[in-house]
Amino acid sequence: MIEHLKVLDLTDERGLLCGRLLADLGADVVQVEPLGGSAARQATPLVRPADPGEANEVSLAWETFGANRRGVALDLDTAPGQERFRALARAADVVVTSMPPDWLTARGLEPATLRAQDPTLVCVTVTGFGWDGPKSSYADTDLVVWAAGGPLEPHRDGDRPPLRISVPQAYLHAGADAAAGALTAVLARARTGAGQVVDVSAQVSAAAATLARVLATAVGDANPEWQKQPVGRTDQSGSGAATPNSLKKWHCADGIVELHLSMGPAAGAFTNRLFAWIGDEGEGVLPADVATWDWRTVPDRFTAGELTTDDLERARAAVRAFLLTRTKEEVVAASLERRLLAMAIYDSADVLASRHLAERGFWAELEVAGVGVRVPGVLAQVTGGPAPSLRRPAPRFGEHTDEVLAEWLPLARPAEDAAEDPRAAATSTAATGTAATGTAVAGDLGHDRQDALAGLKVLDLSWVVAGPLIGRQLADFGAEVVRVESGTRVETARLMQPFHRGEQHREGSALFGNCNAGKWGVTLDLKSPEGQRVARDLVAWADVVVESFSPGQLAKWGLDPATLRAERPDLVVLSTSIAGQSGPWSRLAGYGNVGSSLSGFQHLVGWPDRLPLGPFGPYTDYVGPRLALPALLAALERRRLTGEGCYVDLSQVEAGVFFLSPQVAHAAYDGTVAGRRGNADVAMAPHGVHACRPEDGRDRFVAVAVRDEQDWCALAAVIERPDLAARPELLTTAGRLAANEELEGAVSAWTADRSAGEVEHLLQAAGVPAHGASSSADFLTDPQLTYRGHLVQLPSERHGTTYVEGPRWQLSATPGGPRRAAPWLGQHNDHVLRTLLGYDAERVAALTQEGVLA
Repeated sequence: MIEHLKVLDLTDERGLLCGRLLADLGADVVQVEPLGGSAARQATPLVRPADPGEANEVSLAWETFGANRRGVALDLDTAPGQERFRALARAADVVVTSMPPDWLTARGLEPATLRAQDPTLVCVTVTGFGWDGPKSSYADTDLVVWAAGGPLEPHRDGDRPPLRISVPQAYLHAGADAAAGALTAVLARARTGAGQVVDVSAQVSAAAATLARVLATAVGDANPEWQKQPVGRTDQSGSGAATPNSLKKWHCADGIVELHLSMGPAAGAFTNRLFAWIGDEGEGVLPADVATWDWRTVPDRFTAGELTTDDLERARAAVRAFLLTRTKEEVVAASLERRLLAMAIYDSADVLASRHLAERGFWAELEVAGVGVRVPGVLAQVTGGPAPSLRRPAPRFGEHTDEVLAEWLPLARPAEDAAEDPRAAATSTAATGTAATGTAVAGDLGHDRQDALAGLKVLDLSWVVAGPLIGRQLADFGAEVVRVESGTRVETARLMQPFHRGEQHREGSALFGNCNAGKWGVTLDLKSPEGQRVARDLVAWADVVVESFSPGQLAKWGLDPATLRAERPDLVVLSTSIAGQSGPWSRLAGYGNVGSSLSGFQHLVGWPDRLPLGPFGPYTDYVGPRLALPALLAALERRRLTGEGCYVDLSQVEAGVFFLSPQVAHAAYDGTVAGRRGNADVAMAPHGVHACRPEDGRDRFVAVAVRDEQDWCALAAVIERPDLAARPELLTTAGRLAANEELEGAVSAWTADRSAGEVEHLLQAAGVPAHGASSSADFLTDPQLTYRGHLVQLPSERHGTTYVEGPRWQLSATPGGPRRAAPWLGQHNDHVLRTLLGYDAERVAALTQEGVLA
């Protein structure tokens, strides 16, 4: 879809995914490595080559996320090497880098210099905290960024410290945001003729994985019950059930299943169907009286004293005994056939064996260290246009240097001509070192600004989180987005925390507000023929349709993508669902907890000696949009050039597996299955989360990571442990890993009497990666986020003011941001129908009277 774009990639493991996504979408991506090779070649997991003559271990992160590009080697510490890089940049459309600002500036490779030579260039920077600002020079790792962004703090299993996901994730979110940001800037360039700087902060990217919890203090929901951290932590998997972890994870014949014994009028029918399955196949494990229970009325029977906790334990015992006779695959099959709230928790080996993923054509074959392995090969399914594909392995060091120089250098624009181009006046946060300070206010963003996506019209037929986040990002950069809701079946996100002033109300959810700011809101009964006619008129108005209905539902209304695109070949349609629109799992319903289970994430979070906890919230609801947006923006760039639309089918399960590409490749290579490690790391020690002095009645924690000998010596000095500094074996990674428990204890003893802020500042001053586990209160006052203006205050007729997060990437010349608060139900019915669709007053009145706009 973007085969006309040339991308020069100067990233390590922190930005590698950006280039992989752009390459999968068709761009010619050239990886530049310094003479010592990219640091990504040492990123874990590492495997030994099958050939015993090969001594060096091979990075599966490099082999998977570094695939699909060509590679050149340049000596970037010399003037000739630096000039050659600048010449390649003048031939490129996009330059992506994750190198530190001071490293780039010292070599004359920072965005300001590159864009002075070529003002049409799009420069993308991926850093831990942003290009500039009070924390821009912070030392960081995946754990430290995860702590700073907010997903770490609420993620606890009982009385132990907060947990990360056991494999790196923070920079994958940032890398995917960088790909979307790059394509947003490319689309803007088509309108303005000028490139710009795309500034991606991994801290900001990680915050998307908190389910808007970072807004709680800002909207006055600072200390509700849902934010407390009790022993026996309740459900965090995004399934919506407030069930202790020990009561929602069950052993089966070959692993673990997540299952909720839901009760009450809303969800009790799911449990009725579970016990019907046990009764049909359970071979006498089900007590006769339990078999007659109607779980929709069980709460009332408890209240009346007819049932006791002993009775409930007998029911649980029956479930426990039955599941031990069933495999994970049998549970998944029963969930599909009988519509159960039960899901197998897959590991990477299960993922590799998935019949569904195979039938969807998800896998590609790569040769890794002499072994053919299956790896995730499709970021999204595309019909009606070029499909994303994996075409080549990661390059060998310097493999394509001569080839690329011969192709690209003749295309390089002379630097002296570019410097005189008036478009060089385009300003840049990264180029000038300036940024907005303070919490951004809607008025500060301006309504006369140039917008990257101005003129784009989007019909948003999605709900909850995964789909609405896509439309929100498009709206931030100027697209006109119409969000359709039902006025009678209230959108789930409207009923989810945090709430303004802590009061649950369908117009008070900050989560809904964060996902839908800047959109027009219309209520529509899509089950009615008149409602479907209005929807068709909205499709005729739109350039893009985003939908997240269960597969097959739109076809019942005559609104399925095939029908719509038959009438409008220029239409771009994107569907986002749990498992995609085809294959054995396509009928799966549920939230991101289902996607997390089937993609392997649930298995990867928790302590080794405890049941898996799962990532905080519906994790693949955050991952899915990260892959959907680059695919959608690439489709729009192709549409701009050809006039042709296409259909994009995004599966949350597949997006989750894509983010676990190195771990899946490891299982394919030698059978190694990644497991839960708590906060430990395979290559860094000490590496953990430590309790600090409580503040304001809340537990406080800090994340600390040691990357190398230099970090270790600095840490030992700060915590005043000369005895540890004097031990020679601790100067090596292997020695520190062997003594990890002792070292973690030493760090914990030092942090216990100090505030999280003090620990963070002392260690960062010494160059050691550290950051407090940010709560929503910390997020509101974080100086780096304040500097970037990330929290945006918007006027709200319902609440006076509200807060939402700003865009996930910052553009220097066409800055984005929300224009208005999310709509209340039906707020813009009149505007959408009369102004956008041109209906007259009589027709709108008739639709209202008939209940079509309910």
